[in-house]
Parts: sequence; structure tokens; C-alpha cells
Amino acid sequence: MNLTRSIRRLTVRETCKTLHVPLSRAHYSSVHLAHSSRQPCLRLSQPSRLRPSHPTLITRTMATEANGQAPQTIQEGKAKIIVPEAASTPAGKKEQGDVQQVFYNPIQQFNRDLSVLAIKTYGEEIVEKRRAQQANKRSKKRKRAKTDDASKDDDAHPEVVDERQPAPEPETAPETVEPASTVAPDFKILDALSASGLRALRYAHEIPFVTEVTANDLSSSAARSIEANIAYNGLQDKIKVTNDDALALMYRSIADSLSLAARKHPGRASPDSIRWDVVDLDPYGTAAPFFDAAVQSVRSDGGLLCVTCTDSAVWAGHSYPEKTYSLYGGTPVKAPYSHEYGLRLILNSIATAAGRYGLSIEPQLSLSIDFYTKVFVKVTKSPSAVKFLGGKTMMLYTCDQGCGSFQTQYLVKNKVAENKKGSGHFYKHTLKQGPTTDEHCAHCDTKTHINGPIWGGPLHSPEFVKRLLAKLPEADKAVYGTIPRLEGMLQTALEEDLPFPEGSFPPVNPRDDAHAAIERYPFYVDPHKIASVLCAVGPSTDMFRGALTHLGYRHTRSHCRAGSVKTDAPWSTIWWVILEWIRQKAPITPKNVRPRTAGFRILEKAGILKLNEAGEVAATSGQDDAAVASAADDKTEVEQEGASAAEDKDDKAAAAFKEVELRKTLVFNEDLAALGRRNQGQKKLVRYQTNPRENWGPMRIYGHDCLFICASPEALEAIITKSPIDNLDDSLLCGDDNLTASASAIISPSCHQSCHFRKLHTTVISFITAVLKEAVAPDDSEPFQLVLIHSDAISDELSDAYLIDKVPPYLVHDASNQVDVVVSTKSGTNLALPFWSTVLQPLMSTVARTFPESKVDQANILVTESAESVSNFARQRWSSQASPARTIILLSGDGGVVDMLNGRQEGSQQRPTIAILPMGTGNALFHTNHKPLYTPSSPSPLVLGIRTLFVVGVAAALPIFRASFTPGAHIVHGDELQRQVSHLDGAIVASYGFHASVVYESDTPAYRVHGDKRFGMVAQELLREAHAYSAHVEIQRTGTSLEALDREKHGYLLTTLLSNLERTFTISPASKPLDGQLRTLHFGDIGGERALDAMMKAYDGGKHVDVKWDDGERIYYQDIDEIRITVKETDQRWRKVCIDGTIVDVPTGGTMTVKKLDESPLRILVNKGVR
Repeated sequence: MNLTRSIRRLTVRETCKTLHVPLSRAHYSSVHLAHSSRQPCLRLSQPSRLRPSHPTLITRTMATEANGQAPQTIQEGKAKIIVPEAASTPAGKKEQGDVQQVFYNPIQQFNRDLSVLAIKTYGEEIVEKRRAQQANKRSKKRKRAKTDDASKDDDAHPEVVDERQPAPEPETAPETVEPASTVAPDFKILDALSASGLRALRYAHEIPFVTEVTANDLSSSAARSIEANIAYNGLQDKIKVTNDDALALMYRSIADSLSLAARKHPGRASPDSIRWDVVDLDPYGTAAPFFDAAVQSVRSDGGLLCVTCTDSAVWAGHSYPEKTYSLYGGTPVKAPYSHEYGLRLILNSIATAAGRYGLSIEPQLSLSIDFYTKVFVKVTKSPSAVKFLGGKTMMLYTCDQGCGSFQTQYLVKNKVAENKKGSGHFYKHTLKQGPTTDEHCAHCDTKTHINGPIWGGPLHSPEFVKRLLAKLPEADKAVYGTIPRLEGMLQTALEEDLPFPEGSFPPVNPRDDAHAAIERYPFYVDPHKIASVLCAVGPSTDMFRGALTHLGYRHTRSHCRAGSVKTDAPWSTIWWVILEWIRQKAPITPKNVRPRTAGFRILEKAGILKLNEAGEVAATSGQDDAAVASAADDKTEVEQEGASAAEDKDDKAAAAFKEVELRKTLVFNEDLAALGRRNQGQKKLVRYQTNPRENWGPMRIYGHDCLFICASPEALEAIITKSPIDNLDDSLLCGDDNLTASASAIISPSCHQSCHFRKLHTTVISFITAVLKEAVAPDDSEPFQLVLIHSDAISDELSDAYLIDKVPPYLVHDASNQVDVVVSTKSGTNLALPFWSTVLQPLMSTVARTFPESKVDQANILVTESAESVSNFARQRWSSQASPARTIILLSGDGGVVDMLNGRQEGSQQRPTIAILPMGTGNALFHTNHKPLYTPSSPSPLVLGIRTLFVVGVAAALPIFRASFTPGAHIVHGDELQRQVSHLDGAIVASYGFHASVVYESDTPAYRVHGDKRFGMVAQELLREAHAYSAHVEIQRTGTSLEALDREKHGYLLTTLLSNLERTFTISPASKPLDGQLRTLHFGDIGGERALDAMMKAYDGGKHVDVKWDDGERIYYQDIDEIRITVKETDQRWRKVCIDGTIVDVPTGGTMTVKKLDESPLRILVNKGVR
């Protein structure tokens, strides 16, 4: 029987290899060859008890283009993915082949390199253990077989045994089944959200002991792409593709394993054999919805769960705690250490999901990388370990509105207690006393907030990280393209642990000790952030570390943030160090400190500032003796649990006395900085992200981009001099430690880095070069950094491109021209106000100092307070009476433009010029008008906007359309209907259907934090519904009358004057900047999948235009004069239309008519290179 089954299994395996289809490891009973209208495929049927409960795509896709040519590919590691040219099926012809959409992000190579390395390192240990278990099991079987055979012989023939005869030869039959002993142990990986399948391909290619990879994706086009990539890589025998919902796939696997466990027949496979060894979750956004299924579908004997979460605005932001709590079961924090907090929030969510099923987690590696997190967690069935979860879960009390200090609070106390017999010790779990702090901060008296719960255990396994680092020297650089950063980040992660000082503790089970391990010193501080609370310049990181070392404390860095310091020093010591720095090196300017702020209260307690009789902040004449005594007294008491190794009050008092003495000898000098650099490692490592390429990431790091250059009159006269640079003297001033220049750097950088100088025959500073750096992450506390470089020399390249020789007339603020600045505080991701205060206002002041006659620094400023602020401003300033020319600098998105248009008074003869600095989410108007300037090496949109404003701007008429409504239409704000509206003017888009629904449903606080990514998130949800919108549509093309469309169900109806709705989303490829032609794009009820394909083609340079399908459906794209839409929907949700981001509810039977206006009431500032 065994031999017959082996032969049958071999036949199936060889047949599958011949036909290039994956083979499940289940025992199949028969093989059938099935035919379809397209391609033959192999169907494998099997006994019902082992029938797979998920669909598997097994149709082979040819790895060639339709024209027979080899496809274009991208290689990463050992895997290659196909990049086919986008193809459309001509009308009347059958489909020539599958059009594949490939989702490839080269910036995520670090993520994939790390995943391959981590799974390989984890798997080698697991596979070795299983091989040892198999060998041990076979050895026991052999011994048992020999013993049984001998006993049978003795019992059956005791009388014929002749001791003089040789023993009979042992039977060899058992050896015929021994080949099974050479079979490699199973090692299965689930790539639950596979997209292009690149991760699955790399796992199969680069991890030699992998026996099966399941690549799953909900999109059928993505599944077809994966199939094509698998065939091209020749990995059909290792990778299985499923086109399914990831949750459904995992829950069916869980059901199978539970069913197998319930039967408990001896000799049958264990439930873990059905589960995956590794489950990899890498979704777009949060992975939280998959946690429950993932912890159950991974093996319970130490399976590895790999989780990526890219929704940093949720787990690292603080604006919408309700969203954070609903996803992760905890509230966010407003603090510089929010990314480490986010890691702990995610880990706690996984731990609580696992704990419900008696599963415990052990983080192997937890990293905050750029704009996402990556955690590797072992999951083990251990009810005893789950008992420790409460003691590894903590709350956080934060002074986030004041000085920034924090205090931890664990929920349960895992306490070592003596057993009843007195013969040993065990862990007892009791409720924790709380709270650990007062409702007001002990340092600044500000109210504290409570955050959490979060994971309070270790973030990494040092042994696992060491094994990862040990693999790097032998890793192939051609396969792992990010080895330098891997080494730097892993080494930093290894070093960031501050172990609890050793002491004498009662002996307990070592395994329980591991389960009870907590993070004694979570989170990190930034000395510059702390000093900013006091309105002071902070010490360098090395100086701060040196001070902590001098006082007897330990410190390290965090992988989450450059310049961070993790320490076991209490907050009282940290504040004393900063205050002492102020006393010695950085005196406070009293007028910079506002009374009754957190900083003032700390400085007042320290005796540095006080309020005089007039209620003004003033410096003290001398240090307050009481304040100094207080600072040196109880301040060193332990403020965090476990913050001192002392075990009794006498030891704590001795430690406090020692610190008081050490404080007396602390001097901030170079020797102290050298002390801080000690033990920081001599090897140069890439510990933090550098710019991997131009224009990357969620906010795109552009480095320091040159904005413009102001020159003094003397410099303008001498600009013809072209003497070479000989040195850089003290005239180079820089406000950012990350911007450096040297003689060698002056020769080579690009003009965007503004480090080229031309030497002039002057002895004074003649040039001011303004450069801008934008933050990596959207939630960065310093989203913009403006640097002004003073020099007496610039290069020809810079002066030709960016030199301001006079202020443009539209920026001169005088009686003939008024300049207004509108700061739309709620636009986009709420960065308009920081941009104004950090960048634009200082730039305007710099220009005004160089050209005093411009008076641009005296411009009128409006900071919006409500959604009506811009409309009210337009109504007041845009009157019908004669008034001077006006330039409006708009720090807003597209919504600010439509508010400006519709807030003006009808009949006004004034035509203001608007200059847009894009602070919205879509910024369609800006992107369309600057599209000719966009190249792979072009700077950020904000940099281009500032250059247009100050250097190369020219005013032109802005084409406008009008959308008119029948009575009953209302403007919608949130979920409420506002005022009725008869018409709205727009410059961007008028839409009904899918586009309008995306804009409407994404305009919520929870979604707006994601910036322009919110549109994609909502679009995915709407595409699943694939609603068909009921409407009667009439279109008038040039030279014709209104003609009705021959359908009443629509998927997409959009009319626009622009080419791009986002920087890379080309909706109307024929449109040119300011060409004034109204165009419409529409299609019918084509279904969610085809609508998604159309949207993806729009992101690919507008290749969606005129795409056709076999069933007669197509995408229509036309030049028009007018469009009229009569809404037939009864459900209010589907009756929304969109005018430049403003949502209007049209009643059932109501009509919207869109026409272009003959004359424009607005002029817009554009780059002269575009005109």
C-alpha cells in the first residue's frame, strides 16, 4: 500500500513539473486534464478530507509579449518581474493577451531585503531543529522495529533456534520506505497581499529550504501578473497563486487546522502542518484588520509573523485618536518619540489578538523605517506565557502640551513570590497601583494626558539581531542591494537596548524570567526639542551625552530618529542638564519667553527668570538659592519604574548624594563632548535613511533646494567678475547641522544644492542664498527647514537661474499694487501655517531687506479661521469699485481657488493675480501649470512655486467654467447640507459618479491626515461596491447641439480644463497649461476591476484614453462646449457632484450644466518657462 501510494504521488509530481503548474503537498488521488476556451490547465482532485478550501490560479501565462518579443523586466535580488507595455484591445478584435499591471516601488527594496534576510535567518534554525527531530524519530523507529522483530522470532520459534548457527540476515523491506527520511522538512510562506509577487519570487529564489510560497492577491489582474512573473522565473513548482481575499484565505486555513485538531486521529498530520511557517502582511495602509487571522494561521510552535504598516499618520500622528484606537486598540501620543510609540502600539495590538487564543508573541525585530513600520514576531502556543501579557502592557502619562516629559504605568505587576513550601519562587500576577504621576506635570505644572495601552516589553531579540548581523558579511551585494543600511540599522537596533543593572533576585524558572521581561527605559529624548521648550538653543547631542555620562547615567541612540538619546536618567536630571547648559553657555533672552508657559515655569523654578512688577518676564539678578537647592535635592529620585539599580532607600540616597556632588564639577566643554562620543562606535555606518534617489517617499526628500538668491547693489555691479573660488571664510552661515559645505563640495554639487560660489572683488557679504529642506515623514514636527547662506561669491550657474536683480512688479506692495497672503490652515495636511511662519515670511523679510522699496514684508496677511474665511476675504477685497491691482499669494490647495472665485462680487472689473503655493492634497491647478517643468531631477512643487513667485513668474488669464444647478441643490460640508446654490465657478473639474464620490467620502478628518493618499484609500472601497450611477447625460461637442448618451447607468463622468488631477494622475493628456479647452471623460458601468485598471493607466501618463473592451464598453474622451447631467439617484449618497473639491448635493431629477466662461475674472502666476 505504501509503495503504491508513493508511485501514484511520483506520477502526479512529474506530471505537474511537465505542465509547469504548482503541486500542493497534499496527497492527490487522481489527475484530470481539463480544457477551457482559452488554455488547457491541470486540475487536481483529491480526497475530500484534504480538499483545499481556497481557489488556486493554475492557468499558465506566457512570459512573452503579444508581438512575440521578450518582455521588459526589472530585477531585484534574484527575481525578475515583467514590465509589459500597456496595451489596449482594438475595437472589433479579440483580446490578444493579458494586460498586466505591475506594482514596483524600488524604495521598498530595503523592506524586501530585510524580509528575505530575516526569514532566511529564522528558517535556518527552524529547519535544522526539524531535521534533528526527524532523525531522532527515525532512530527510535529503527530501534523499536528491531526489538519487535526479535521478540516475534523468539515467541514464534523458540524450539528451533540453534545457537551454533549464524543469525538470519535482517529484513531489508523496511529500508525501501526510508527515502522519506531524506525529504526536506516543510517550510511554507504566505505572502498574503502580494501585488506583483516580487516578495514571493524572492522568497522562492533566495531561501533554499522553502518548499512552498503562497502568493495571494484580491485583484485578478495582479494575480495574472504574479502568474506571468512565476512562469518567467521558472518557479511554478514552488509558488502557488491564489486570487482571494486575504482574510478569507487565512480563516479557511484556520478552519482546516481546527477540524484536523478536533479529530485527533493517531498518525495523522498535526494542525500546525496546515498552517504557514511565515505569514507576511504588507498592505497599503494598516495591517490591523489582518492581525486576528494572521496570528491563528501561522504555526503555533514559533511561527514568524512579518507585519508592515504604512499608515504613519495613524500610529505616529496624534490628530485623530478615534481612528488610532479603532484600528490598534490604543490612543496615539504627541511626542518626538511617536515612531517608537507607534511600534509599541502595533505590537500590543498583535499581542492582544494572539492572547485571546492562548498565543504569546516574542518580537524578534521591530523597526520604524522612513514612513512605515516593520515588525517580525514569533507566535507560540503558551497559555502560561500569556499570563504575563498584562504585566508587559503599559499606559503613558505625557506632558505633551507642556515640557514633553512622560511617565509609564504598567497595568499588571508580575511579582516574584515565594511558594507555600518555601522551596522556591514563582511569578505572582497582581493589579498595579496607580497612577504613577499627578494630573499635573511635576516639572512645568501643565496638565498631562493619558496614552495607550501599548506594548511594554522588549522591541528586539538581541540573539536574533546578532544572527542577522552575522549573515551580512557573507551576503551577496548583488542580491541584497541595501546592505550598508541593513548593517547600520541592525547595529543601531542592537545597541539601543539599555539592560536593567544586574542585582540579586530570587531564582525562578528562566523561561518565566524571559516571559516577564519588560522595557525598563522606553522612548528617547531629543536635547534640541527639550531646549526649545525653554526658548533656548540646545547643546549638541555629544555634549548632552557627555553630561549624562559625567553624572553616572547610561545612554544610547534609537534607530527611530537621528540625534535621539535613550537614557536611564530620570527627567529631573535631564532638565537639570539643559538648565545648566543655559546657565553656562546659552543665556535666555527674557522677551522670547512668554509668561505662564511650560518653559517659563521651569525657568522660574530654576531661578533663571521671573515676572517683574509690570508682569513682564525678566532675568533674575542672581540664582535663587532655594531653586538651586531644590534642583540638587530630591531631583534624582527615581521617576521611572526601574530607573535605578538601588534596592533600598539607603542606596537611593547614596546615589542621589553622589549625583549632587558630580553636578558641581560639570563643565560644558570639548572634553565633555568627547566623553559623549565615547563608546559610540568607530565604524562609519548608515544608521539612518539617506536620500536613495531624487523625488522619493511620502513627502519626497529633495535635500536642500535653492529657492532664489538676493544680491546687494555692489554685487550686481561686480557680477561680471569670474575669479575662481579659493576658500570659504567665516561669511558662510548655516542654520542646519545637516547642511555642510567645504572646498571640495563647492566643485561638484548640482545647482539645486546651492553650494557653488563665485568670488567677487568685495569684502562684505553680498549674496544671500535661500535653500529649503522638506521633511521625510508627513507628521514630522519640523516639516520645513529654511537656511540662508551668506556669501561673497556664487557660481554662474546659480546666478543665471536664481538671482533676483529686482523685485517683480506683482510683489511690490504700494499704493498701485496690494499684496495679500492667505494662509489656509486647514488645507491638505495642515502645513500651510508652519510653511508661512518657517519659510515664506522669512523669505519676504529677506527680500524686503535687500530691496526696501518693495515693502513686500508689509503685505496683508489672512490666516483662515473657518471654511468661509477665503470666501469672505474675496467678497471684501474683490469689490466692484475701482481699486489698485492686487496679488494674492495663496497657501492652499485647489479649494482655495474655488472659494476665491465664488466669493467675489459679480460685475467686478478687478482681475487679481493669484500665486499658488501648493499646500493642498491634489493641487491639480498647480501641477498642470507646472507639468512641463517636471523631470525626474526636478525639485519639489513648493520649491518650484517659490521660484515662480520670486524669480520667474508671469501673469496669464486663468480659464474658468461655470456649473449651473436647478433649484434644490445644496453645498455639502461634512454630513450636513449647507446653503442652496444656483451656480459655482471652477477652474479645475466638474464631476459626477466615481470621482465625485471619492472626493466626498475622503473629505473626513480620519482620511485627510493621509494627504493625497486618501483618494486611493477611498477609491479601493468604492471600487469594491462598483456602484452604477443613474443619470441622463447630454453633451454638446464643438459645432453641434446637445446629444444624449445612449446609457442611463454611468461609472465616471468628469469635465475638466486641466491635464492632471494629481502630479502623476493624468486625466486629460491632451490638455495643455491654460489652453482653455473644456474636455470630458466618461464611461459606463464597467465594474470595479476595469475601473481600477483605467485609473492605474491614468497614473501611467494618461494611457486610459479610448481603451476598449470586447463587450463594447470603452472610455470616451472628447472636446466639448457643454455637458448637462440630470441625476436620477434616490439615495442621497450617490447624488453628489464635485466642483473643484466643493461637494454639491443635487436632488433627484435635478440638473447640473457645465459651460466655459468667455472671460476670466482671475489671472494666475505661472512660470515663464511654461508660457
